[in-house]
Amino acid sequence: MSHQPTTRLKDHKVPVIELICRFCDRHCAHERRLLVKAFGASVSFAEIRRRMAMGCERMQTSEGDRCGAHFPCLGNGLTDGN
Repeated sequence: MSHQPTTRLKDHKVPVIELICRFCDRHCAHERRLLVKAFGASVSFAEIRRRMAMGCERMQTSEGDRCGAHFPCLGNGLTDGN
């Protein structure tokens, strides 16, 4: 069984963290320091994504997570484990 490491907020030191959704045109940006204060530096980007995209009807479908929300700072439109 291979273990894929989870990218955490502490792994990225950019001052602003953006979340973009390619389906619903969602675009938000939060100061990294405020995210650390709210969630802690050890929070995963997957958890931040779930919280920021809360209410997205594509997040919970019969075919799994179809939400297009991702963090550009992770590169290539990755959602970190989703």
